[in-house]
Amino acid sequence: MSKTTKATKSNEKKVSALEEALQLLEQRNAELAVISSVQKGLSAEMDMQGIYNLVGDRIRDLFDAQVTGIYSFHHDTKMEHFHYLFEDGDRLYPEPRPLNPLRNWIIKNRDLLLVNENVQNKIFELTGEQNVAIPGTRLPQSMLFVPLISGTEVKGCVSLQNLDKEHAFSDSDVRLLSTLANSMTVALENARLFNETTRLLAETEQRNAELAVINSVQEGLVREMDMESIYSLVGNIICKVLNTQTLIIRTFDHKVGIENWEFAIENGVRMYVEARPFIWANKHLIKTKESLLINDNYIETAKEYGDTLGGVSKGLAPKSAIFVPMLLGGNVIGSVSLQNVLEENAFTESDVRLLNTLTNSMSVALENARLFNETTRLLAETEQRATEMQTVNNISRALVSQLEFDALMNLVGEQMRETFKADIVYLAIHDTKTNMLHFPYYYGDQAKSKPFGNGITEKIILSKEPLLINHDLEEVFDKIKAEKRGKMVESYLGVPIISGGKSIGVISVQSTEQENRFTDSDLRLLNTIAANIGVAMQNAEAYQKLQAALTDLTATQQQLIQSEKMASLGELTAGIAHEIQNPLNFVNNFSEVSNELLEEMEEEMATGDYDAAQEILNDIKQNLEKITHHGKRADGIVKGMLQHSRKSTADKEPINVNSLADEYLRLAYHGLRARDKNFNATLETNFDENIGLVNVIPQDMGRVVLNLITNAFYAVSERKNISEDQNYKPTVSVLTKKKKNTLSISVKDNGNGIPKQVLDKIFQPFFTTKPTGQGTGLGLSLSYDIVKVHGGELTVITKEGEGSEFSINLPTKNNV
Repeated sequence: MSKTTKATKSNEKKVSALEEALQLLEQRNAELAVISSVQKGLSAEMDMQGIYNLVGDRIRDLFDAQVTGIYSFHHDTKMEHFHYLFEDGDRLYPEPRPLNPLRNWIIKNRDLLLVNENVQNKIFELTGEQNVAIPGTRLPQSMLFVPLISGTEVKGCVSLQNLDKEHAFSDSDVRLLSTLANSMTVALENARLFNETTRLLAETEQRNAELAVINSVQEGLVREMDMESIYSLVGNIICKVLNTQTLIIRTFDHKVGIENWEFAIENGVRMYVEARPFIWANKHLIKTKESLLINDNYIETAKEYGDTLGGVSKGLAPKSAIFVPMLLGGNVIGSVSLQNVLEENAFTESDVRLLNTLTNSMSVALENARLFNETTRLLAETEQRATEMQTVNNISRALVSQLEFDALMNLVGEQMRETFKADIVYLAIHDTKTNMLHFPYYYGDQAKSKPFGNGITEKIILSKEPLLINHDLEEVFDKIKAEKRGKMVESYLGVPIISGGKSIGVISVQSTEQENRFTDSDLRLLNTIAANIGVAMQNAEAYQKLQAALTDLTATQQQLIQSEKMASLGELTAGIAHEIQNPLNFVNNFSEVSNELLEEMEEEMATGDYDAAQEILNDIKQNLEKITHHGKRADGIVKGMLQHSRKSTADKEPINVNSLADEYLRLAYHGLRARDKNFNATLETNFDENIGLVNVIPQDMGRVVLNLITNAFYAVSERKNISEDQNYKPTVSVLTKKKKNTLSISVKDNGNGIPKQVLDKIFQPFFTTKPTGQGTGLGLSLSYDIVKVHGGELTVITKEGEGSEFSINLPTKNNV
């Protein structure tokens, strides 16, 4: 081949390539022109259906397809909506249908689908199901689906379908449709955002308008604490703001099932309606606690909810209405209703929302007003009660301080006169024994004791009920058939004096000049004072009885104490007799010997033997000294016995407690031996010789020591009598000990000990473990008190089955 021929073929290829490039460029320019024109149209369109129509129409013009469709996918409902659909030149409007397998494939793969041949087989291959045509359409020979993707979600798709031929769509068709689909997706999202923004802006403006109304209402409510004013404020604003001719604010009384019309207005005219049973709408609100909006067929709707009055409570029948519950704490306490009698569909959801908000604000304001009024009332009552209580306290304090009857009556009367500023005040007392009515206090009139009759005072006593008369006193007298006595007054208040459940008298205050002088608060106060008077009279009577009982008790106590002293003296009697017998025996013996020596001395003097007589005289002197010694010993025993039985002088004397303890140990032992010849016990003493003299009341401390020793002998004697131990030896020990800050006198026995369950009771008055008749139960109690008076302590250490040890512990400051 020549060079020229080769060059020619090369040039032809270049020309062909250039032509293809120019053709492709023209096609791209055409596509860009289409895209540009579509985007220009989209930029001016903010209505979503307008966007669907714009893009759909251009697609129909550009592509070789008998079917053009634009669909949106609603993933929440799994439904497909048809926004644009043409087939064979006709616009179709199919109903939404569930997403089919083909659409689900597009959603899942998020990719376009181009099928240019064997459409049915390809769809079955992709989905596993046969493709079903939209009602009124044919199945295609070629089809192209391009998804509308926003973000990561497939919002819908654009579809081209050729019903007559295969391979109807080229790559450039795919590219152009994809670009247009993307542009439409952006435009749709912009339109959605624009519409959403417009809607939100409109709602915001509506809410701002509502908030302005709400704020104006709430500002007014904040200032109002009068309930009627709150109803008027809210009612008038609602009528001004909302499209209504009729407004009714009701409150509910659930106990009796009625509604109260607090505020009602129709065509600008205020209506006043009596309370009536719940209407059908309010029954519905109470049941559901939800608002009710009726924009058409009002009467029919009312009948459906159970109305029997033709839908009208008062005035004209409405064509539109709103019923909103007033809620407080989950309870429906009332309702607000709007009615338009001229037009249907007069109210919107925003009206319902606004009315709900205003009603809630009113509910809160009404509750605040109720609480404010209740608080104000309670505060006033509290102040009133505080004043009353102050009066009652003053009178009570005075009553407590006075227990003499006549002085008590005069005190009460003066307090009543001062408290109530009354013209007449009297206290009447009924003496049931004589059936007389006495007036221990009367101010402003005169009254004498009289037989119990049929006057107003007697009526109050018999009924036990107070009587308040603020006017027409004579009519009341006639009504209760009471006898008229004394001055007739304008206002009368009398209350019964109750004591021990019985009506014993009346306290009364009266005004001679002023009607309606006394209030329920005065009645309550006088009732309280009368109750205190009843208690005070009981106290006065009880005081008198108590004084008499106290006098008897004091005498009885003295007798018991003296009885205890004499009982302890009785314990000593046999021992004292034994102790006196010894010195008396010595006195008798030495007296007899002295008489014999006197006879011998006379004989010696007769013989002139004066030396022998002098010796005998010396013996007689010695005998006389011994007689004197033993006589003083007997005198000391008798004086000690007398001192023990004598009342305490409360004068302390220095005594030797060792001698005191030793003497009472022997006296008590011999006394018990005199009564029981079989009794024997080992007596042990351990006296601290350094203890010295101690300042005590001798009689009292002697009684304590004697009581402890006597109890110790009783304890060992009891154990001896019941013990089966032949080796048991009753032992009683008396010990004295001087310590650093105390000195002690202890009495110890090896008896049965004291049971734990009674140990904490042994120092209580009248408690005894001895059999009835063998003890008063005052010994240890008196001993405990005596030791306390001396500034000391009486303690016990005991163990059941082993014995007890009682100790008198006195402070060493008692030492001389």
